[in-house]
Amino acid sequence: MRRKCGCRHGFAGGFHRCEETGFTTGDFLVAVLMKMLKERPMHGYELVERLSKIDYYPFPHDPSVVYGVLRKLEAHGLLTYTVEEGNGGLRKIYKLTPDGERFLEEMVGFIRRLKGYFEEFLRSERSELKQDV
Repeated sequence: MRRKCGCRHGFAGGFHRCEETGFTTGDFLVAVLMKMLKERPMHGYELVERLSKIDYYPFPHDPSVVYGVLRKLEAHGLLTYTVEEGNGGLRKIYKLTPDGERFLEEMVGFIRRLKGYFEEFLRSERSELKQDV
């Protein structure tokens, strides 16, 4: 999300993910938030609350980080929002755009490839440990 790579396949105004830029917990946060929004539109506070209860995302984040990610995704056209009356005032209800859905699909594919690399790494560790015995 932060670094530019040398590839030529820019997505949504240059906001894209590829093997050349690596993958961080921040990138995983983007994928998790987008996955939750694919399930249904939500406001920021609800996303923050759900994020803290998801088993597959163990990293704690300050709510300001989540809101910052939402603003960046919206600026890149991957999210849109409507303003609705809520408890205590107006709140933004975020929703994925079609570009956001395609970007999420790209990220899920990238995560699947990473999972394969991690599994291969762990297999190689086990075989190296057996050789050392």
